[in-house]
Amino acid sequence: MGRRSWIIGAVAAVPLAVAAVATLPAHATTPAHATTPAPAVTPAAASRPRVYPLPTGDRVQVTGAGTAVRARLLPAPGHAAAAVTSIVDGQLTVVPVAAFAHLSSLAGFQVETVEPPSVTAQFAMSLLHIKAVDHEGTPAAVAEVVVINTDDPTRAHWDGLMTGGDSRIEVPTGHYSVDMLTVTDVTVPAAGTTVMLDGRTAGPVTFTTPQPSTNVDTVVGWVRGTAAHKALLDVGTLPGTRFYVGAAAKAQVGLMQYSVTARQVSPSSAASPYQYVLMLPKADHIPANQAYTVAASSLATIDSTYVTDQPKQDLLLWDDFLLASDGPTDVTLPSLSAVDGRSPGADRRFVSASANLVYDGLMLPVPNAFVDGELQRVVRFKPGEHRFMTWRGGLIVPAPSTVDGPCFLCRDAKDVLHGVDAEDTDASGDFGQWSDGPTTITADGRTVYSGDTLGVIFDQKLDAAKHRYVYRIDSTHDTAQSALSTHTRIAWGFDSQHVTTSTPVAILFANAWFTANGHESVGPGAATFDMDLAHQPGAADPAVTGASADVSYDDGKTWAPMTVTRTGTHHVHGTFTVPASLKPGYLAVRLHAADAGGSTLDETVNHAALVNAPNGIAIPASPAAPGTVPAGMAPVCRDAQPGHARCLAVAAAARTALPHGLARADLLSAYKFPATGGAGRTVAIVDAHDDPTAEADLAAYRKAYGLPPCTTQNGCFRKVNQNGKASPLPKFDPADDWSIEVSLDIDMVSAVCPQCHILLVESDDATTVAMGTAEKAATGSGAVAVSNSWGSDEDTDAQAFNANFAHAGVAVTASSGDAGFIQASWPASLAGVIAVGGTSLKKSTNARGWTETAWKGAGSGCSGYIAKPAWQKDAHCPMRMASDISAVADPATGVAVFVQGEWTIAGGTSASSPIIAAAIALAGNSSSLTSAKFIYAHASSLFDVTSGSNANWNCGGDYLCTAGKGYDGPTGLGTPNGLGAL
Repeated sequence: MGRRSWIIGAVAAVPLAVAAVATLPAHATTPAHATTPAPAVTPAAASRPRVYPLPTGDRVQVTGAGTAVRARLLPAPGHAAAAVTSIVDGQLTVVPVAAFAHLSSLAGFQVETVEPPSVTAQFAMSLLHIKAVDHEGTPAAVAEVVVINTDDPTRAHWDGLMTGGDSRIEVPTGHYSVDMLTVTDVTVPAAGTTVMLDGRTAGPVTFTTPQPSTNVDTVVGWVRGTAAHKALLDVGTLPGTRFYVGAAAKAQVGLMQYSVTARQVSPSSAASPYQYVLMLPKADHIPANQAYTVAASSLATIDSTYVTDQPKQDLLLWDDFLLASDGPTDVTLPSLSAVDGRSPGADRRFVSASANLVYDGLMLPVPNAFVDGELQRVVRFKPGEHRFMTWRGGLIVPAPSTVDGPCFLCRDAKDVLHGVDAEDTDASGDFGQWSDGPTTITADGRTVYSGDTLGVIFDQKLDAAKHRYVYRIDSTHDTAQSALSTHTRIAWGFDSQHVTTSTPVAILFANAWFTANGHESVGPGAATFDMDLAHQPGAADPAVTGASADVSYDDGKTWAPMTVTRTGTHHVHGTFTVPASLKPGYLAVRLHAADAGGSTLDETVNHAALVNAPNGIAIPASPAAPGTVPAGMAPVCRDAQPGHARCLAVAAAARTALPHGLARADLLSAYKFPATGGAGRTVAIVDAHDDPTAEADLAAYRKAYGLPPCTTQNGCFRKVNQNGKASPLPKFDPADDWSIEVSLDIDMVSAVCPQCHILLVESDDATTVAMGTAEKAATGSGAVAVSNSWGSDEDTDAQAFNANFAHAGVAVTASSGDAGFIQASWPASLAGVIAVGGTSLKKSTNARGWTETAWKGAGSGCSGYIAKPAWQKDAHCPMRMASDISAVADPATGVAVFVQGEWTIAGGTSASSPIIAAAIALAGNSSSLTSAKFIYAHASSLFDVTSGSNANWNCGGDYLCTAGKGYDGPTGLGTPNGLGAL
């Protein structure tokens, strides 16, 4: 049962309908993983889509920032699109619903963060005991529960897995929501409280539509918290499942908003297929009756056409909504899952429409490693309106945008030109296909500004006098999805001088298109070209006085003029003839226009349309784009199913021929360990599955650092099964490969206790039963110390195995976890187990030669099950508190490990646990360390770690999650300074 941080709720596929909430984030540019905090989004970059890989092979596209963030799941081929999205205290997490049956941790699904909120007062903990029954009234076998502090969601939140209908967690006193489906307001006093969740109260969400339809997707969204710290959870269902939601009254403490969105599809017998895309936004309570009847008068109709230059192309299509009344601090509405589309193609949607509801559609071609082919449409429909949309039709070129600011290019009264980047827009007004390239502004031919096109916000001082300015863009985009409009050169010319109020400059730009088929192909024979010319909103809008257009069939080497006529004040129509002899290919177009105010447009677009290619032209296959797999460090073990263990090691993705990372000598130097010792003592390691190369890898590590051989033949190394027997050994499981974990464990024992014997106890599999059996074999083997580099959330079921971790004269260590301050980790929370936290360790010029800070991922938590031992005196946790002691764990300052014939860097509290176990064996005092009591009595022999934090909750600088003088949760009493505390 690996470390969990669950957020799923209200999904009919699980026995109990439960739910959760969470607080909100912004941007990142690299994938997140279990041990490195998810990267934070800078405000300037937050408007750009970001794509992150997930452990399931799916990806997530994230747009926006803060409360306006929106995450869309990009499912891998054959994967369902339903997901659970939460933002908990600035951590954005997206989990495919289908993955929940196989999860033990959400760490790999955490993709973005924001800066932590300001701290609050320190607090003590109280017990919240949660019980649950399912729809049949029996204890919920497996259920997901979320707890949110509604006085301030940053102060405490928990999203965890319940088994056996019973769970316990320590939280600060205050007001909470516990499973928002059934319990809106809960008060937790100092004495604690018990809450009952009753799945029998939940009812199914259904929609009745004007025409027959079947539900294929429902997503419900909750917003909870306060005005300062709103919190959210969006939960989707797998197709074909029923979505149950329980009634909830208006919140007495804090804010509650409830939204429902759904997709209904026409019967397969319908002559013309259609969909309903429905949104019921932000009610202040959850009604008992979740059956909704949709009136035809509340809907708008969209007929969409999808264009491509490819012979055929799969699409991902989203239908989202915004509220026009929402401000920048309001939470976005829940998003439906993506649906598959095909280009060329067309479809019809009936969408919810009202004065306050804004439709937000998105099209993303497949493959979709990045978002270069993305196009988005934001429209405020009127009820009863019927609109036709063509996606990716016409030129897709940079155009003035106000997405990143109130004005694309505005001059203020101080003669400062404020600019934001242009966004690629097709002829229908769809925006978002990103391109980049150099941008310049000249004044009377002299360059006054230079930069890039993508993601740029700038302020440029101008001369007050009137000058002729030209804004030039030379942009290209990736061709993984489309080879249309691959290269665009634009020159916007305009006159500008001092203004008294902020004013948009009179840029003249074009929305332009060919009369083409669904593959954007023209010819042979007569062909037409049209462009609508416009100015920035708010700028003067003089009539067009001149225009021309040319075509090229050799990518701009030679040009042929079109016959051009102007209709109205801003429209230009062109005609030309495509020779039938031309081979299928692409044409280029260049255009010029001028208006009565002196503004000009000169634009050249390569691959502007296909020519004589009515079936499209395929793009050659290209290798996967960078960033489609996690970079840097990543968790070693897969996410485990409930009732299974997950190892906590983290390792570099890259392997090398030579060792890198902290060497044995570094550990000895940092912790003042003797270079020899441990003869006659054995350290046992408990891991899952067989590691067939363990002994060979150990030999290579020891040889590299000049250590004597430790082999089966000389009796130093032994490998046994979970019953302590030499055979039969368990099978190697490539799908759940613990080899790096095994190498990390035995290498750290070798590094710290070079003469110690090593016993590797391998369980048959990663189930809790098998791991518990192996633990009993390890503690009864004669080993003086046993290390466990795995853990799980505390739950009621795990308590049955507690006795396996105790044996007279044997010291047992356990990793505190890699998820920071949250629910306590088992077995580290046991009173007889030494809980080992983690630090970041770096070389320094100080007297010690090293500096150490609390590692962000180091686990700490207040037990909901285990009484506080008499020797542990910290004030704010009334039960057993972890950690007790610590050592290096941050994979960014990780240790060198040899595995499967290569070197890597590894970390996590999987490193610190065997380091401490080996140090105990080296000290020869294990009979005094059957708990951490001896360590607490000898804290003066430790290096006190006084900086750093592992806060997942805003614990206000409390010792529970913040390192400081003396005892603290992330690092315990500190790290070894020799062997005096061991």
